[in-house]
Amino acid sequence: MARLDNRATDRDQTVAAVAAEALSDIRPQGRILVAFDSDGAIADALRDGGAEVVVWNRLAVGGQAATPWPAEGPFDGAVLRLPRGWAGFEMALHALASRLAPGAPLWIAGGNDEGVTSAPKHLDGLAGDAETLIIKRRARLLLTRRTDAPAKGALEDWRQTVSLTLPDRTLELVSYPGLFAHGHLDAGTECLLKVLPEVAAGTRVLDFGCGAGVIARAVRERQPDAPLTLLDIDAVALHAARQNVPDAELVLSDGLAGLGTRERFGLILSNPPLHRGKDEDFGMLDALVAGTKQYLKLRGTLVAVTQRTAGVGKLFKAAFGHSDMLLETTQFQVWAGTPK
Repeated sequence: MARLDNRATDRDQTVAAVAAEALSDIRPQGRILVAFDSDGAIADALRDGGAEVVVWNRLAVGGQAATPWPAEGPFDGAVLRLPRGWAGFEMALHALASRLAPGAPLWIAGGNDEGVTSAPKHLDGLAGDAETLIIKRRARLLLTRRTDAPAKGALEDWRQTVSLTLPDRTLELVSYPGLFAHGHLDAGTECLLKVLPEVAAGTRVLDFGCGAGVIARAVRERQPDAPLTLLDIDAVALHAARQNVPDAELVLSDGLAGLGTRERFGLILSNPPLHRGKDEDFGMLDALVAGTKQYLKLRGTLVAVTQRTAGVGKLFKAAFGHSDMLLETTQFQVWAGTPK
């Protein structure tokens, strides 16, 4: 059941190609910081032009290295691939600006339908007026230059403590701008927590797509003696999760393959990501359901919450010997499956 939406991948490739074309003509020199270039084309174009490139990725897409914060500067320029959401953009902008001297160029690449034309409204005084260098295939590259305004240049400058009211308790958790459901309890996660199975002591639990670790922390509050593993593609999410569930094992990966060979889990819990950028992408959900047999113990269970439109019931019934819908609302379904 392949439902991978290729629009996000195509957009990434288009934006990278358009930005790379313009930067190849400009041929920036010196040490250039490139942020969120998942395609790699922007970095390649800069290297081909003679620049020394340092890459910063927050997301471990395709197994690439990812870190929550960029390398230390100074840099002679920076390129920012527009991330999803203006909160994440603001934090990334400050991170890059803190590595640039006044007057240094900052290029911003993105698609028109991603809102790149609005980026100049969100520069927070850290950069001056933006110039459009290229518009092609509904993508563009903007050029602006660093001002002397101070930047919040450390990740902990963005650390926030939020209070979340769960179905059975209130938790104080660490979060950062741009994380999933930052500052509030996601409605889907709340549905899953309402039907969270009892966890026996010693049961190994995986929180897949853990974000800041809300689900895992709820498990820890109920069962202190359950070994927890938290997996996410986002290095900032895992940085938050490390503080919220300090005794858990953390795995930075864009899928189950990052778990490698290990003892199997008795329970896998997930509010899986169903978007990549602005597009729906069911590939992660399909891969999760298909791959759990390899990582679940005999009679182990996968419990996942998704939007009703995801059609997860058919997916679970086809993949598992036993499946049940534990909860349904007008927007969400929670399904449990045990392998054949």
